[in-house]
Amino acid sequence: MIDFSKLLFVTMISSVTQIVIYLFVKFLSKRGIKSDYFAAQKIHEGEVPRIGGLLFLSSFLITHISVINTNIFPIFPLLISCIIVFTFSFYEDLKQSLSPFFRLSILFIGSFVFVFFSELPEINVSFLISIKDNEVIKLLLFILSLMLLMNGFNFIDGLNGLSSFNFLSIICSVLYLGHFYNDIFIVNLSALIIVFAIVVFLLNFPFGKIFLGDSGSYVYALFSGALVIYLFERQSQLPTLLAMVILAYPITEMLFSIFRKILLKYSPLRPDVNHLHHLIFKKINGNLRYRNNTASLIMLPFCIIPFLLTYYSINYNLNNNFLKFVFYFIFYIVCYLLLFQSMKNIKSDF
Repeated sequence: MIDFSKLLFVTMISSVTQIVIYLFVKFLSKRGIKSDYFAAQKIHEGEVPRIGGLLFLSSFLITHISVINTNIFPIFPLLISCIIVFTFSFYEDLKQSLSPFFRLSILFIGSFVFVFFSELPEINVSFLISIKDNEVIKLLLFILSLMLLMNGFNFIDGLNGLSSFNFLSIICSVLYLGHFYNDIFIVNLSALIIVFAIVVFLLNFPFGKIFLGDSGSYVYALFSGALVIYLFERQSQLPTLLAMVILAYPITEMLFSIFRKILLKYSPLRPDVNHLHHLIFKKINGNLRYRNNTASLIMLPFCIIPFLLTYYSINYNLNNNFLKFVFYFIFYIVCYLLLFQSMKNIKSDF
């Protein structure tokens, strides 16, 4: 199903492309052309370029057009929406001058472009069955879902490798399901995305040479959401709520963060340092890089469990997917509350 010789060649080309771009950015940085990034949730030392999204998307576009030579039309809406979201969010990575409302507007436009021009799967959920034939509400539901997913990915992006672990876990779930149903399009696209994400991951973890940035988090989220939509549209026998299992970590992070901030009378649109991975980071002693990498490894189960639940679902029990998501959500909350309780006497800054 996968042409491994071609995949190896694509891996080489994409790796060279990403490394050349990385070295060029480092060259510019040494010449004084760089971003003076600062954020309250910053947990690293020195100036690190936030170019993970640039490396991933540029290598995907260059390699796909010049080497792969396949019909790009099926993913054209995804590429256009990614370019829209990436352009403005990358500017934000550099300048930090966009308001939360403007950023949400860009996420809406990018999500709208993808959803409006893509074939969408049927919604097979009993309490949503009434909107099944209402195209406007269905459109808005998918747009809102993608926007929430992008924000969930952005919340996760706080440690070396964590967002990449999550992204690779999601794509591996889609790849496995595509292989299970012999869907060549899904398998090949998923395999290519993993290839393009590997160099970004290796530059990010464990040495923190680059960060994804907002632009990278949003692009990863769009690709994750798009692949899930492609899969469920092509394999209509899959239950809709299995998508919640595949995307359990970013959905949980997003929902819990909103509830937590509202409960504490804090704006859900503003970043803070009280996500679960931040609490784990605070709990660890040592230098910043050690604490960062160790916290990311401790968070690995939250990335892997959705894949394991997906594997269990497709092989043993394809029902009760909402209960599987609830199990994951409760597991997350219990871990958070136990850790938060143990840290009441720990100084809250990094």
